[in-house]
Amino acid sequence: MGKTLEWMDFLGQVGSVNPTNDFRVLVRQKNANFQNLSKQLVKRIYEFLDIKQSQYYMKSMSCIKCFREEAVRMSHAPDFNDFLQSLKERTASSVFREFWEIVVQGDGISLITSKESAGSAVTPDEAQQFLAPTEEIKEDKSVMEEGGDVDDLVR
Repeated sequence: MGKTLEWMDFLGQVGSVNPTNDFRVLVRQKNANFQNLSKQLVKRIYEFLDIKQSQYYMKSMSCIKCFREEAVRMSHAPDFNDFLQSLKERTASSVFREFWEIVVQGDGISLITSKESAGSAVTPDEAQQFLAPTEEIKEDKSVMEEGGDVDDLVR
């Protein structure tokens, strides 16, 4: 483990093989720059998403959970909350919708609230609402549930 720490100290990078471990080790170092390291972790998350395979979705989920835990622990709630809002915008109504549904339904990972971290201005109700489907998604589901067919469009 000593050589691993020396290697990461030298590189100071969140790698792709075990990004959660890299991130945890690096953010706990004396002169760690949380924002820089979290940007590296976020880059890995998006790289894994771009592969579009479930095993990489799960790796992304592990990274998100790790980011959230460390952001709470180190009082960097706004960094995580900004990331999660950006992730939702990028995934909720795109080809990554399936991934966003995993985020919401799987573990219900949401914004860090003011009850969890003094650095957050998000209320528990706002965090819960954040996970609710957007209007666009609700409309899509209601159209599919109506059971109409093409002939209904012509009438």
